[in-house]
Amino acid sequence: MNTIHDIDLKGDDYRSLIELASKKCDRFAFVKRRDMMADEKVALKYHNEWVKDIQSSFIERKAQSEWPGTQLFGATAYVFYYELNEQTKLFLQSKAHALFDWVSPLPEDLMFYNGDDIWLAGCSHERFIVTEEYKDFNDLMNSI
Repeated sequence: MNTIHDIDLKGDDYRSLIELASKKCDRFAFVKRRDMMADEKVALKYHNEWVKDIQSSFIERKAQSEWPGTQLFGATAYVFYYELNEQTKLFLQSKAHALFDWVSPLPEDLMFYNGDDIWLAGCSHERFIVTEEYKDFNDLMNSI
């Protein structure tokens, strides 16, 4: 797994990344950390309202202690998985303006999958990207 540090994809580059992901991947995921929820019931209600426009593309929610780029010790987070399609692509492009915008109060750590394989994952609060496909930032930028 390759790690690309401290380079955020913003504006048109972010939208182009989402466009490319929609061609290479079939699903995406993002995270809501349970240990950062003051009231889990209220937080999940807010989250469900926030994603109501893509609810038809929802696949599953898993309680996990790790996901690409992150491992929690003594805590879990909810990882929400969705189909990546035209509707969800537009949702992702409209809800953030940069890859590292995916931090609380938004869901965190936007990830893209092709089948069970991770294509690209952002670790927003640590400001890095993990990917199998790209060796460095220039390689990624040449693709988008």
